[in-house]
This record gives sequence, C-alpha cells and structure tokens, in this order.
Amino acid sequence: MTEPTRPILWNVPDWFREHFVSILGLIDLGVPFLLFGAWIGLIAWGLYRWLRLPPLGTGSVRERLDRIPERLKGALFDGVGQRVVVREPSGIAHLALYVGFVGLFAGTALVTLEFDTALEFYSGTFFNVYKLMMDVFGILLVNAAAYFLVRRLVDRPRPQLDEPPPEKMLPTAENLAGYTAPLTLLLLIGLTGFLLEGARIAANPRSFAGWGFVGASMGAVFRRAGTGTGFHATIWWVHIAIVLSFLYTMMLTKLRHMFIAPLNLFFRNLQPRGRLAPIKDFENAEKFGVSQVEEYNWKILLDMAACLECGRCTTNCPTVLTGKTLNPKKLVMTQREHLLDKSPVLLARKNGNPDAEYVGPDMITEVATEPAIWGCTTCGWCEEGCPVKIEHIQRIVDMRRHDVMMEGRFPEEAATAFKGMETQMNPWGLAYDKRAEWAEGLEVPLLSENPNADVLYWVGCAGSYDQRNQKVSKALVSILKAAGVNFAILGPEEACTGDPARRLGNEYLFATLAQQNIETLNRYQVKTIVTQCPHCFHTIANEYPDFGGKYQVVHTGEYVAELIAAGRIRPEQANETRVVYHDPCYMGRHNGKFEGARESLGSIPGVALAEIDQSKRRTVCCGAGGGCFWKEEHEGTRINLTRVAQLETANPETIAVGCPFCMTMIDDAVKAKSLEEQVRVRDLVEMVAESLPGAGGARPAEAAPEPTHGQHAKPAHH
Repeated sequence: MTEPTRPILWNVPDWFREHFVSILGLIDLGVPFLLFGAWIGLIAWGLYRWLRLPPLGTGSVRERLDRIPERLKGALFDGVGQRVVVREPSGIAHLALYVGFVGLFAGTALVTLEFDTALEFYSGTFFNVYKLMMDVFGILLVNAAAYFLVRRLVDRPRPQLDEPPPEKMLPTAENLAGYTAPLTLLLLIGLTGFLLEGARIAANPRSFAGWGFVGASMGAVFRRAGTGTGFHATIWWVHIAIVLSFLYTMMLTKLRHMFIAPLNLFFRNLQPRGRLAPIKDFENAEKFGVSQVEEYNWKILLDMAACLECGRCTTNCPTVLTGKTLNPKKLVMTQREHLLDKSPVLLARKNGNPDAEYVGPDMITEVATEPAIWGCTTCGWCEEGCPVKIEHIQRIVDMRRHDVMMEGRFPEEAATAFKGMETQMNPWGLAYDKRAEWAEGLEVPLLSENPNADVLYWVGCAGSYDQRNQKVSKALVSILKAAGVNFAILGPEEACTGDPARRLGNEYLFATLAQQNIETLNRYQVKTIVTQCPHCFHTIANEYPDFGGKYQVVHTGEYVAELIAAGRIRPEQANETRVVYHDPCYMGRHNGKFEGARESLGSIPGVALAEIDQSKRRTVCCGAGGGCFWKEEHEGTRINLTRVAQLETANPETIAVGCPFCMTMIDDAVKAKSLEEQVRVRDLVEMVAESLPGAGGARPAEAAPEPTHGQHAKPAHH
C-alpha cells in the first residue's frame, strides 16, 4: 500500500519550500486550526445573540435543574438520537441527513488532525473502513439533501405547514436564512467531496482509495478523461469554499437548531404533558397571565429560539386539520419575530434604561390573535410531535388567563359555564344537590355514609348530569358491585374539578373549586379515586398536588382491566362487533394510558379490535378539550366530523370511547353524518358491563329523550 499524497495545494515548487519551509510549516499547521477557531467563534457569537433573549423572561433556570440524569438522557436520545424525528413523515431522511453531515464532519476533522500531528492511520484495516464509511456518509448526505430540496421546491405534500408557495421559495433574503440555502450547500458539499476524492486519485497514481468505492470509481473516470493536478486543485478550492460558507453561516440560518435544540431538550418539561403551572403567589399577584412577551417564563422564550419550523406540531393538530386560524408552528414563529422586534427595547431596559419604550403590535390581539388563542383544544399533539419539546399549551393558556382575569375578554358561550361552576359547581348550572339523582334505586352509598370505602368513585359532572353519560355511570356501578368493590360516591359534596375553568383561563375559579374538593377529599382521607372522565383524572392526579391534594387516581379503562386480570369480573356474554377505540387525548397522549382500555374491550367475547394510524399517542382530538366543549366553532369544519371520518377508515360497527365529552362529540358527529344505523358509539364500561353474566347480552344504547330547555346536559350547539 502506497503513501497517499497530500492535497495538491501543498505541492509548491522546491525553491519556495526551501526558502520558506518554516513559514509554510506554520501555515500548514495553523490555518486549519485558525479556520476551526473562527468557526467556533461564530457559533459562540450566534448562540450569544439567541441565548441572551430567554433571560428577558420570568423565572429561573434553577427551576429546570432537577433530575439531571433524566434530562441528559432526553437530550441524548431526542437530540442526538432523533427519537421523535424518525417516527414522523420524512423522519428517516432527516436522520440520514444528520448522520451524513455529522459523520463527514467528524471524518474530515480526523484527517485534518492526522495531517497536522504525529498521528498516523493511513494504513491497514482502519483506513479501509474509514474510506468506506466516508463514502456511506457522503451518499446519505447527498440523497437526503436532494430529497428535501425536491420536497421544498417541487413536491410540497403538506400545505398545512403554512409555508410560501414554490415560486416564492427562490433565493430571497428570507429563504436564504431558512433551509433552502443550507440544503443546497450540503448537497454541493457531498457532490464536490466525491469529485475531490476522484480527482485526488487521478492526479496521483500512488493514491489509493481503500474501500472507498465511490472515490475509486470516480478516480478511474478522471484518469480516462486525463484530468491532472490542476483539476484537483480547482475542485479542492471549490469544495473548501462551499464547506466554509456552510459552516460560517450555520447560525444565520435555521440550522441554529443544531446547537439550541439540545439545550431546549435538556430543559424540557418533565411533568406530565398538559399539566398547567399554577400562578405563583396567587393571593398577592397584581397581574394574571401573559400579555407581553417578556412576561413569559424564560423556557417559553428559549422554545422560540429552538423551533425548527419543521411543522411536525401541525401533523395531527385538530385546528390545522379543520382549517382554523390556530397553527402552532405559525404561533411560535410570529411570537419569536415579535420577541426579536422588541428585544432591543427589553435589553435596553435590562441594561439600565427603564424609559426605553416599545412601539409595536399588541402580542395578544395582533401577533397571536384572539381566534388562535381561543381555538386550542389543549389536546397536546403539538407537544407530542415537536422534536425539541416546545411547550405550546402553557403559552396559549397564559394568554387566556390574561384575557379572562385582566380584561374580562372571552367567548360569550364560556360565560354560561363559568356561571354554572360558580353557583352550582358544575358547568351546566344544574342544581348541585341533585348531583346524585342518577343513582336513585341503585343503592350507591355516599362517602359520608361509608367513610371506610376502599374506592371513591368520582362521577364527574357529565356522569352526574348528562343523560347519555349517566348510563355509563350506572354501568360502572354494576361492574363495581359485581367485583365486590367497597366503594362510595361524594354526591352533592363533589364539585367540578375546575378543568374547564382552568383551560379557559379562569384560574381563580379553578383554584376555588380545587381547594374545595381537596378539603373534602382530605377530610375523608381518600387514597384511591376511580373516574370515567380523563379530564377529571388528569386534573386530580397531575394538578391537585400543587394545591395540597395527592391521591392515587385510576381511569375506568385501567381499573376495569385490573378487575378482569384479577379475576374479580369475567366478561362472558358475546358481542360480535368490530370495534375501533378512540383514545381520549387526556388519557392516551397526556398520560400514556391506552392499553387498559384495549385490554378491557379485548376481554369481551366476539369483539374484534381494529386500529387506525391516528390512535394511542397519535390520536386526534374530538374537539371538546381546552374548554372548547363549552363554546362554538366559528371557523373551518367541525373537528368531531374530521375525527369520525378518520375512525370510519377502520370500518367499525362500534366506536368505543373512554371519555364523556368524547362520547357527546363522537355521537353527535355520527348522527350528523347519518351513520347511526351503521355505527354505534359506546363507552368501554358499558360494553364490559353488558358482557358480564346476567347482564342480558350486548344491546345498543337507548336513545336519550330530548332535553327540555334549562335541563339539557350539554351545550345547545352540540
């Protein structure tokens, strides 16, 4: 094996080397390190420009310095390992681009180090493997870069990404700062790298390619073409110019996420998804919510800098799918531009000029806009799909808090829900002392009558007042009795958990209801709570601890599965039906609970479970979350119609649900599409109860009588 030649650049005439050998030696050794140092300096400068912005917000970094090993693991697997990226469309191509670039960068750094130090690896198996891997990395880079350029400029499959049309993707200042220019440079880096390797081999007969099959093939072509050292020198300079252009402009383009994203992932929210942070020092606070960008927590400002603009937050976003104003990607981008526009004033104030005044758009009404703020269902898909764990829900609810508690500004339909929770402790405003009327004749004990109950059945407002969901409550009672569970309910002592109030921004009303419920639960020393409502589950399990209430909370889907597994109940009566289960957002995505419901349904003889792509963590909202059940949809198509259309792809005879609000929304959509003769909507609890011995077999739910005015248990618009 012969010794490889150094680049032709260094093959200067003998007389020059003899007279200036020492100078050339210094240049030979120093230039690569000077270039690398300059690159590090530019990266540091770019990071400084972005990372000086988060401290303009509120809070302290110390809030996110807990559970360090878990944070490092998340940054490693999601940042370096691309765990979230690869599961979405084009994720494998992004991984290929990432691996190709990092591999080539590391390989080039290694050969540069070898040239300028005493290291020697240009021999043996190591060199052969090295050349092979460099070719593989180059192929990955070229193909992935070409793929993404075609997607951006020619075949744009996801218009919901809210990007400009192809004719506006040509080299403008905006696009050059985006992804088009970096992708073009990466493609050219890969192509000129292959050309350079082939030219090196052709220019020096003693050169060898090891196992680098691409370089060897191109070298053979160049030899036959008669290319010489001049061609090699030209390609070398072109390649270096492109590489340096790419490296030195990284922080000026959207590729800055390569450096900021791992930091954002490290500081990710480790609390359950969808858990809202309470307002600190609520009793003494003078302002509530966020109306100015600098009032956000520092992490939300860091989110703005870390955004990739990849659009994965929109893939299953219900408002994007149904043509509404809210687009989570656009919201983060517009707020980031607003922050950048306002940052000189904020920095001036921070540096001792309190009189610096900002003249610009209002963040809520003009930057975010009211339709976007009030369109969110808080379903959490945006946070599930985001590769860098941007926290979208908190930023939206913070603006709702300001609207409601500072401005008295909210959708008029929400006023009824607020008043009902204030006066009767339920959003419908029905008499609180009739909360347990659904259980008349069922011999259901109140907790005041059975304070030693092992399980508190938290019925929830819908299970107590809504005629359709009262059937689910009765079905669960039959299961609990069949299993011999010592249980009780609170009856009139149970109040709304406050979930609708909190998601709609009325933090004061939520805190009032939460404290009332916690006092009741703590007085009875309740330990285990079973509820059929995912919203009740999430609020009591994940948000009540902030107010002094810590309990074991179980959703009916999980609890019924546990009873079946323990042999305490045994579904025996067959129900020959094809079932697709609609995962509630607040159980599946927010809390990772989706197997229990499927195990419960799968235990019923005759049930054939089908799945669709938009299930489990990828489930699509029914449209009721975030308090949207209590207000009208004024834009686009109805979310529940879109969701039922997705569920229809499984050709179900039964759509099973595990949430009272999903029951209403899905059932309404089935009726609106005139599918009630082909598809039934059932709660999983009902289906299990009907399969128990002596239950009379599977049967369709009886049609609930039309409620009279003032007695309805769901908003009129549903």
